[in-house]
Amino acid sequence: MRALAFLLLLFVFGLSKEMNLKKVEDNIYMVRGVDELPSLENKGFVSNAYAILTKEGWVVIDTLSTPELSKKLLEQMYRVKKAPVKYAIITHYHPDHWYGAQTFKDVGAKIIAHRGLYELYKSGMAKSILEEANKNFGGLYKSVLLVEPDIVVDDYKKLKVGSEEFEIISMTPAHTNSDIVVYMPKRKVLFAGDLVYQKRIPFMADRNASSKGWEEALKKMKNMDIRIILGGHNDPMDKSAIDYTLGYITYLRQNIKKMKEEGKFIDEIKTALQDSPYKSDAMYGQFHNANIFKVDSELDLEP
Repeated sequence: MRALAFLLLLFVFGLSKEMNLKKVEDNIYMVRGVDELPSLENKGFVSNAYAILTKEGWVVIDTLSTPELSKKLLEQMYRVKKAPVKYAIITHYHPDHWYGAQTFKDVGAKIIAHRGLYELYKSGMAKSILEEANKNFGGLYKSVLLVEPDIVVDDYKKLKVGSEEFEIISMTPAHTNSDIVVYMPKRKVLFAGDLVYQKRIPFMADRNASSKGWEEALKKMKNMDIRIILGGHNDPMDKSAIDYTLGYITYLRQNIKKMKEEGKFIDEIKTALQDSPYKSDAMYGQFHNANIFKVDSELDLEP
């Protein structure tokens, strides 16, 4: 019965470059980005965002890549119900999750993010990253105004909005040094940011990523009572997605470590790992080699 339910969800959430707010279950809605790198053609709509309707108003999780996209999201939320947006929670600092936050700030939402994102903003480095991203992606982010978090999470924060409870949990360092997940304990729903995938290769090459820390974060999630996982990409997932993601990361770490101990160089390692069990999965061509290089570099620094 559970497998059938997820097949139905996959049917409902077919990929499209057009944004459509769709109901996941009672009062939880999502928009589904395409499995591509950002481009002018797809307008940066490459990630998911979520909106939870409570008795007090909306809670948004991740805010998409640009103000243009986040405004479309807000418009579609208001078609469901014209209620105040109380909070917008950013799962990490990557553009496709953070850069649309100004839209929600403008309508009175409190922005919540990890201290790592806050420090990136305060240091001025976030501005430099935005400028570089605009150059690399043909001005895709030209309308973006970076938003400082109103509420900063170090390890854990509990939030109650209406009758809904949200636990905001730090899982860093993993995909970045600013990862948080959002757990709704009564409903056993986990908003996992970019930490969990199913049949899609994770991006592990962020300069602040830690494959070892990511393994530890996934093991923590395995111990949580989770019914459904809503990630920064992918359709809705069940708990088996944690095993998929952990399997890929562990596959890289174990094989790269073994080959390094055998004296193989990075080009030899990349060649050896091209024909991997994951080669048919989404974003393999875009991310796999970069992931190998990053894990190879990490292992050089591990004791």
